[in-house]
Amino acid sequence: MAADSLPSDVVQAIAISNAKSIGEQPAILANLALAQQIFNQNMQQQIALGHQQAMNQVQMAAAAKCVTIIEKAEGCKNQAAIDQMIKDIEKLMDIIKNSE
Repeated sequence: MAADSLPSDVVQAIAISNAKSIGEQPAILANLALAQQIFNQNMQQQIALGHQQAMNQVQMAAAAKCVTIIEKAEGCKNQAAIDQMIKDIEKLMDIIKNSE
């Protein structure tokens, strides 16, 4: 079917539609790029939040271990308790150094 066989108003409507589509394409692409940027930033924030939560758990575990060591020392009434507390602290520090 040749273009001449189509009514001129149909040809004009198709041309307008094509021009409109071509004119909207940059805006659509810009919106897609913005959506991708927002998605990437959201993912980075979620990853940072996950790291922060992990560090908070490590900090809580370390504080709990320190409290346990201090409680085991029984107020440091004798030298044996003090020596045991020093050994426990050294052991904990070795664990921390080896985990880095």
